[in-house]
Order: sequence, then C-alpha cells, then structure tokens
Amino acid sequence: MPLFRPKQQHNVQLLRSPDKQGELGVSLDNIKPLVKLLTQQGVNIHALLKDSHIDLHELADAHKMLSFSQLLSIINNADALNPKKDHALLLGQQFFINHDGPLSLRILSSANTREAMTLLCKYQNLFSQVLHLSFVETPEYGVFRVEEKIPLGRALPYFIEYTFSALYSIGLFCLGESQLPLQFEFSHQAQGRENSFENFFNQSVHFDCIENRVIFPKAVLDKPIIFHDDQQAEKNDAICQQYIKQVNKEVELIRKVKQAMGKIEFSQLTLDSLANELHMSPRTLRRHLSAQGISYKGLLENERKRQALEKIQHKDHSIETIAFQLGYQNTSSFSRAFKRWFGVAPNHYNQQSKEIA
Repeated sequence: MPLFRPKQQHNVQLLRSPDKQGELGVSLDNIKPLVKLLTQQGVNIHALLKDSHIDLHELADAHKMLSFSQLLSIINNADALNPKKDHALLLGQQFFINHDGPLSLRILSSANTREAMTLLCKYQNLFSQVLHLSFVETPEYGVFRVEEKIPLGRALPYFIEYTFSALYSIGLFCLGESQLPLQFEFSHQAQGRENSFENFFNQSVHFDCIENRVIFPKAVLDKPIIFHDDQQAEKNDAICQQYIKQVNKEVELIRKVKQAMGKIEFSQLTLDSLANELHMSPRTLRRHLSAQGISYKGLLENERKRQALEKIQHKDHSIETIAFQLGYQNTSSFSRAFKRWFGVAPNHYNQQSKEIA
C-alpha cells in the first residue's frame, strides 16, 4: 500500500455529519493569538471580527466566553483575509513554545516518540475536543490520523494545519532535532501554498489526499526523547488522569442536557423548561453549565445547527417547515443562521455539496 494516497474525485464531502454533543463555551484566550498575529500582519481587525458578534472592547475581558460558532466565524474570516494563509502553522508552532499544560509535560517526559504519540491519542481531549486523534503502527511505519468530531466546515483545514504544526514543533523540541523525515498529507487543496508548507516542514507536503495524516518512519518512532524521566512521567500521568476525569464529567453533563433538550420542542425550549426536565432549578443548571465553561445559548445553537444540517440533507421538509421546527420566527432568520454556520444558504447547501463532490 503506498503511503501517499491521492484523494478520489468523488470522495470529497462539504461536511461530515455532526455528532450529538453540545457546543462548549470557548475562552476568548483561544482566539486572541490569531487576532494578534493577523493584525500584526496588517489585517484589519474590524474585518477579522465581522459577523462574529464580538465587540472590540470584549477582547480586554478576561472572563469573556465565545460560542464555538463565533470561533469558527473568526477562523473563516482569517482564511479569507490572510493572503499567505500560514496563520494556522505559525499558531501551532507557538502553541508548544508558549504552552506547558499537563499533556505537554507528559509528552516531554515520555521514553520515545512511539510512547508520546500513544499518550497524545490517549489524552487527546486535553488537546482538542473537536478533533479525533488516532495512532496505529505497522512493521514499517506509524500513522497518525486526525478527523473532525463535530462539523467544522470551511474551518477544518485550520484545525488540521494547527495540529500538524504543533505536532511537528514539539517533535523537534522533544528529540533535539532541526528536522524530522515525516510525511504530511492534507485532505484540502494547497491553494498555492506548497512552497510555504514545504519550507515550514522541511520536506515535501501532499495535498488533496483521502485523509489528514502524518506518516512516521520506524526510526523516528524509536528515537528517545531527550527530556525522558520515569518518575516525572508517572507524576505527569497522574495529573493528566485528573484532568481527563474533569473532561469526562463535562461530557456527561452535556449528554444529559442534550437528552433533555430532545424531549422539548424548540418553540417551547427555554432555560426554565430545560431545568424542569432535568429536575433542578434554572439557577442550579446555569451554575453547573458555567462551572464546565458551557453556555446554554451555545448548547441551544449547536443543537439547532445539528438538526438544521440533518433536515436539509434529508430533504424531507421545506425550509419554511424547518425554520418553524427549529423555533425561528421566519425563514430569513433561519437562513441567516444557517449561512453563518455553514457558509452557504440552506437552499443552496445540497447543490453546493454535489458540485464539490
């Protein structure tokens, strides 16, 4: 089987089906590095924040939480406004330069690359809750794959490029190398960026592939990590397990809330009705959500987004009916929301999917 696998013409999809998890609140700190980087490169900040419903003064609010849709809006704006389209690579590189979280420290204390990749996938929710990471090994090489957990649409390339950049940067640091003979495969098109990507990764990079993956030669998997320490690894592993328990509590909370939301019609769905279904007060529900960094508004929007895409793809109802079922007062409000989520009007979605496929 060849390592480089070009994408078949008819395998392309505009979006994959979303999962049923709710939308997490996202700290403003997740978007500040991107805003700072692009404004430094001359991008107009007002254009970058367009349609994100974020005011400039909110960038100075240490407690501001964004919905995931707002994050995607800024990422999509950044892609359209930055002619170099290298911001995801630069930010991924900065992530491991400036970040010493529990997962980073656990990876640094690993014995070799193989163990580090295994741990990255084991504790992947500490790195990202919107991507699924997997690592498998054959006798000749290891394969690291990245897939989306929730529909990321046009923003998916950003998350893939960011992840591969962070992976490569920490790899160089952990192994004490200036370059690594890895093979990078991206499912999206190059858009004229082949040279900049090859310069960044110090080797050829493949675009328009079936999957997003990184190929590790056996020799790289066997390379020892220069910071390896068994005692520190044990301590860091215990810390990672504590953090994972917290993440699992968050996922369970979302599951229960989502299950309750499914029992209430959107036209009747409020924080009060949801709390009543969960047998708690609205104040208690809000406190539980807030403690996990989750907003009721974000959960509601993500469920609308999931159902909207599902109904549009199945073509069982008119746009007017879907808008009513999702609690919108008119089709115009629904169409604006759908375009904000997926970058295309609902009546054009299926046609654009066919054209891209």
